[in-house]
Amino acid sequence: MYYWKVMHLCDKQLRDINSDDILNNGLYRKCNTYKGGGGYDKFPAIYQNRTGQINKFNEQFVVQLKGCPLKCHYCYVTEDGVHRGKYSLVSTKQLIKDFNASNLAVLHLMGGAPALYIDYWKEILEQLDPQFVFHSDLLLLEKEYSSSVIENLARYNNSLYAVSIKGGDAIEFKKNTGVELNAELFWRNFDVIVDCKLPFYLTFTGMSNQSIESFKKLVIKRYGTEDILNDCFSIQLIEYEALKYE
Repeated sequence: MYYWKVMHLCDKQLRDINSDDILNNGLYRKCNTYKGGGGYDKFPAIYQNRTGQINKFNEQFVVQLKGCPLKCHYCYVTEDGVHRGKYSLVSTKQLIKDFNASNLAVLHLMGGAPALYIDYWKEILEQLDPQFVFHSDLLLLEKEYSSSVIENLARYNNSLYAVSIKGGDAIEFKKNTGVELNAELFWRNFDVIVDCKLPFYLTFTGMSNQSIESFKKLVIKRYGTEDILNDCFSIQLIEYEALKYE
């Protein structure tokens, strides 16, 4: 059984988190994606539209994992919440037990960069009751994805993944993430999730409208279909209290 490096909520993050949303003494948190007017995260509507299921998919059990290859200046998790802070090793069995106790509908494994741990996501899906939903995020740059791993993930109907696009070209990507774009790895991983039919949607963060449209054309040309762009949307950056003292 795998043990996850779960980051505790750091002091900077706690400036933006309601005390009622802190779970297990800060090991996890609850997130209502519709809070404060909502809509910045469209996962609930997308999942409901694709599956026909109706539940409180906007209320998520959030698990933050250690590590990320990017250095995004707008990351509200902050360096403390991604790299420098305290973490606990939590078994998959304990993670599922803690999730079940939360009475929430969605287990959102995030980071950092949760796909650093993608080889072990299947353990969660194997133990998660099918009535609940597994949600996580991919950058396409964490590591090289294995086709067999992605094929196994794609077999589960109670999951949906957000693929985060942070730049339409190398210049914009570097500006938004603080690191160089490994385009070869990015597109190789994109090919894998498309070929293996992983259920996903695209999000665009910190990108200009022109850049987004250019990227969409690249996707259509590469894969010969617009279906991959279904449900894609742009994420507007928010000024978090956590970042004011970073």
